[in-house]
Amino acid sequence: MVKRNSSLGVLISTLVFFFAGMWLVLEGKSLLENQEILKGILVILGGVLSILAAFRFRIQKFFENWRG
Repeated sequence: MVKRNSSLGVLISTLVFFFAGMWLVLEGKSLLENQEILKGILVILGGVLSILAAFRFRIQKFFENWRG
């Protein structure tokens, strides 16, 4: 496994992914409440994917450990 150096840029992008994802999930929930079902589902999906992107290094480490 390659050791990565954590930098300010990585920290900033992780925080942006996380908070943008949270905002998208909340906006999607609001759209669902306004009966905009398809748009709400797509926005929530984008938010969930963005939150997953915030944990990209942990997910990578999990799969590296899982593979052996």
